[in-house]
Amino acid sequence: MSAIFASQKSVSPAPHKGDQIRARIEANRLKRLSIAEAMKEEAGVTGHEINREDFAGLAYIGTGKILSPEGQNMRQLYTVAHECGHIFLHNAPPGQFLPAHVMEMEAESYAHQAFREHGMDLPRVLSQWGRLYVGSWVEKDRAAGMAIDARVHDYANGARSPYEPLRMVPTTWRLHCAAPVTPQILVPRINHSAKRTLLGEAKDTLRAVASSLFYGSIAAYFGLKLLNIWIPMPDLFEGKMADPRWAVIPMAITGGIVWANIVMLWRTMVR
Repeated sequence: MSAIFASQKSVSPAPHKGDQIRARIEANRLKRLSIAEAMKEEAGVTGHEINREDFAGLAYIGTGKILSPEGQNMRQLYTVAHECGHIFLHNAPPGQFLPAHVMEMEAESYAHQAFREHGMDLPRVLSQWGRLYVGSWVEKDRAAGMAIDARVHDYANGARSPYEPLRMVPTTWRLHCAAPVTPQILVPRINHSAKRTLLGEAKDTLRAVASSLFYGSIAAYFGLKLLNIWIPMPDLFEGKMADPRWAVIPMAITGGIVWANIVMLWRTMVR
């Protein structure tokens, strides 16, 4: 009897179901974190600032750095993949100069394909949210007077697959391959509603610079005139040039130039 009792005590108790669930959750969390690290490495991300407040992300174009959640769950990992797409595809020319709505469509496609490369499918709810997000950039660029790439329009409306070939992909990818051409600026198909050419991009940029310079100069001019009421400016020139207007006008133009540069820098960063 004592021998039987001893053998029974040596048997370890069965693991509790709650412990099994917690262990599985922790294993999945660690797996996603390792995938996030692999995604960043293959995309060439040079720095990752962890966003601990929400699920938002941002790619600092031209620096190789991103702001995003850590990647502990599917939604966080989706944000990481999207920002990795921006760094891989848009951190340098020619991708750096694409319209914002094209950039966002490419980053969404990259995120879908990166998920599948690492053995996962992007959840449908996140995929649908991404199409709405791309659609919001289509409306922003259309409101700014930009012609819209037909492929992006199709993507936002659900007519284009996120698994269409990208301009280029990481060398480690096996399931998805880049189009068999040297990476170039993505030129939209010509249709009756939109024509995207390099000349059109140049016109959009010049129009934005001119309007920023004009409105910035006007704002600076009236700002200086108001300032002169409380703090009169001394005569900066002698003789016939003593009229303060000879100083206000160049200063206003300088203010406009500074504002135009700020606008173009912001436009580049948010893309």
